[in-house]
Amino acid sequence: MRLTYLFALFLLLPAMIVSAGSGSEFSADFIQSAPQQGEQQGKIYVGKDRMRMEFDANGNQIIQIVDSRQQMVYMINTEEKSYMRQGGQAGMMPDTTTQEDQNPGAGMKNITCRRIGEEKVNGRLAEKWEFSSTSQAQSGKMTTWLDKERRIPLRQIMPDGSGMELAFRGTEEVSGRKTEKWEMTTTSPDGESQVSYQWFDPELNMNIREYNAGGFKREMRNIKTGKQPAALFTVPAGYEEITMPQAGDYR
Repeated sequence: MRLTYLFALFLLLPAMIVSAGSGSEFSADFIQSAPQQGEQQGKIYVGKDRMRMEFDANGNQIIQIVDSRQQMVYMINTEEKSYMRQGGQAGMMPDTTTQEDQNPGAGMKNITCRRIGEEKVNGRLAEKWEFSSTSQAQSGKMTTWLDKERRIPLRQIMPDGSGMELAFRGTEEVSGRKTEKWEMTTTSPDGESQVSYQWFDPELNMNIREYNAGGFKREMRNIKTGKQPAALFTVPAGYEEITMPQAGDYR
């Protein structure tokens, strides 16, 4: 299987891992499934500002490493002894973990961000921020309501009218750990909505279970907290780097 194709599939990281490194370090097994795609299993390791996922793709062991400090994502094919990388905003999510009243858009290229007040979203106090593009290739504004306590988006409205909203639905135990259950409603530009659920672990600062609209499921099991070896988050010596293809080159 071509590594370029895999990178295109996995570059947009799931919500389970985008906050990797901002909670306790740990390792775990993960299992995910989707209609007509069967079940996939793998391992996840989370260190300080870095994350590693291992999974099988048609008999090949694939490793994905996210390095938040370097703003870099690596996709490694162990059979071919090759890897690809993608850096900058294409590989990372905007920083919403800044301290209260700091600009969450700081460092984002061609984006301006301004705070326009405070409002409650489903009973939680949130800062309301407006993001505007300064690029000639893109236009429009995105509005985000950022939870004052957790610094996570509770509501977002995109330029095309689509959006999402989070609502707290109580606490539950998952894999022997205390979690918060959150309901996410996403709305398309034509007004159609879908509901999914996330179980958030406050100690790990990460979702450890997700049930998404359409039947997709993901869950962590056998979670073991503790410091992770630094070698897990580096590309092995002797591996060849493959250049990231341009848009439209995936075949």
